[in-house]
Amino acid sequence: MPTEVLSIHDLQIDFADQRLFHDVTFSIRDGEHVALVGPNGVGKTTLLRAILKEITPTTGTIHRTYDRIGLLSQQIEPSTNLAIQIVEQADVTRYDLRERALTTESVDDYQVAVDADAFTLEADARRVLKEVQLEQSLWFQPLNTLSGGEQTRIQLACLLLKKPDFILLDEPTNHLDEDTLEWLIAWTRQTKTTMLYVSHERAFIDATADAVIELTEAGAARYEGNYETYRMLKEHERTAQWHQYEKQERTRKELTRMIGQYQNWHQKATASASERDPYAKKKAAKHATKVKAKENQLERLLEHRVKKPETPSSVHVRFEAEHFLAKRLVSVDALSFDYPHRQLFQDVSFSIQRGDRIALIGRNGSGKTTLLRLLLGELAPSAGIIKRHPTLKVGYFSQVLSTLPNTGTLLDALLETSEISETDARTLLACFLFRRETVYKPIAEASMGEKCRIAFLRLYFSGAHLLILDEPTNYLDLATREQIEAALEVFPGELLFVSHDRYFTDRLSNRTISLTGDFTVHPVGTKALREQRASDSDGIRADLRRLNELTGEIDFDA
Repeated sequence: MPTEVLSIHDLQIDFADQRLFHDVTFSIRDGEHVALVGPNGVGKTTLLRAILKEITPTTGTIHRTYDRIGLLSQQIEPSTNLAIQIVEQADVTRYDLRERALTTESVDDYQVAVDADAFTLEADARRVLKEVQLEQSLWFQPLNTLSGGEQTRIQLACLLLKKPDFILLDEPTNHLDEDTLEWLIAWTRQTKTTMLYVSHERAFIDATADAVIELTEAGAARYEGNYETYRMLKEHERTAQWHQYEKQERTRKELTRMIGQYQNWHQKATASASERDPYAKKKAAKHATKVKAKENQLERLLEHRVKKPETPSSVHVRFEAEHFLAKRLVSVDALSFDYPHRQLFQDVSFSIQRGDRIALIGRNGSGKTTLLRLLLGELAPSAGIIKRHPTLKVGYFSQVLSTLPNTGTLLDALLETSEISETDARTLLACFLFRRETVYKPIAEASMGEKCRIAFLRLYFSGAHLLILDEPTNYLDLATREQIEAALEVFPGELLFVSHDRYFTDRLSNRTISLTGDFTVHPVGTKALREQRASDSDGIRADLRRLNELTGEIDFDA
């Protein structure tokens, strides 16, 4: 039986006057890949930091079998170092030995470096960069110039080089394109290294998790299996709790009714009893005994009371759009865009029509965000024409949340985009889980998930006919993602969006634009496109099998 490599008991973490969570107990066995889920702000990243011993819990214990732990964090530290240097520096010992040998020119230092294989470090760094499929042209680019997905690949390369015994991943799928996500899924499934990861990417959890641990303010619960199994078990758990609660309430009401009835009979029997009527006196005592028995039964029921299932906190929103009669919203003709030393795309033509819900897909660096900014007019094309309907209103969600203010409170961020009263603003904020004094939190101190919710709430007042969304779900928890998806599903306007969340794109898209390789417009959503490609691939494999069968029957010596 696999041994436990991480065990946590009765953990509690408080920050200032706020308690994040308490009574957290769970364990992870050697070789397991476990997903850690929970609402935004509950403390998932904080728990990872406690496991790394970066912070000390308020109470409770954390026992780790391994000391060599690797971390992929949500945000990589800014650096002007080249990508390959960042990867080499992940192996601190060999990197320092090599640098010392090269700078001191000491024979002893050189020999120590040779013995430690320090001079093979660059070759190893190149190997892992190939493994994570980072384009070779980017290896010698400064880290700060790379996209979020490219920086995530570099962090993954660092982990491959370090070869830790236990890996912690904090939102590893953020910014990853589909190809890299598929690689990460394949790598996670084949590695025997124990892994605990925070992720809201449902497809990733589905494909890789041996178990799901749900973190809440009141503790942690472990569910064996992947995301779909977790959802099913949660639903069964909730249904069973409802049945127990309803049965308990029926029993409680019946006991309360019977106690009242017996008390009434007891009072009547007591009133008619006398020393000369021993039968009435005995009857009154009998009713008193029954009252006491039912009261004891009710007391035992309440001692082991089943709590009423709580309705999970979730956002409540319904995006609206002004009525727009035009058939064509945007047309793009022969569009090209060049950076100083790189042509991003050329001769791109397409249109956005009434009823369109377009998923824009492509590898990291293929120009998805750039194309959105061209459509918004934030960038000028190198060539070509973009025409927008003169009365078209566009709402924009930026993946870097650039539309949000840098100062003021969460309430201020909403009030500056609308003319509603503060009371109405607070009501709407409550629908997005900002309640009571939370609305006065400085936006500079808000989490990425909180900023995302504010950005969506500002879209509510945009009156937009067309919503352009750039990675809208990156920092949202699972429940909020599903609520936002449901709201966008019934949005009466048009959508153009970039997202690496397969659940999101499959649910919302009815057309697909691909920037990978040649620019292609597909008249179907991402799910149908993927099924079509799988079918084509199966057909090719079947043709090859038939060809092999035919060639196998031919006698070439005849």
